[in-house]
Amino acid sequence: MDKLEYNCELLKATRESKKITAHSIAVDICLAERQIISIEENSLQYFPSKSLKYTSLKKYIAALGLKNEDVIFNFNEVDPTPSLLKKK
Repeated sequence: MDKLEYNCELLKATRESKKITAHSIAVDICLAERQIISIEENSLQYFPSKSLKYTSLKKYIAALGLKNEDVIFNFNEVDPTPSLLKKK
């Protein structure tokens, strides 16, 4: 999870090009506006954990009509599942 790298500029540019406000998309995907802005600024602020930010990021990507692979640089390498929840 420490390796999460994504194109935050693409998210903001896509949202703005679709004329969607941060508040509007936040309401649509059940997040706070400050969390949307935090994702667009590549900040962990307003998220209690990295895995929650990752989940919120994927919801945001889907809401914008983008693909995870196009936004998250190392999508196939990132595994946010806590080790205690993984099946052995």
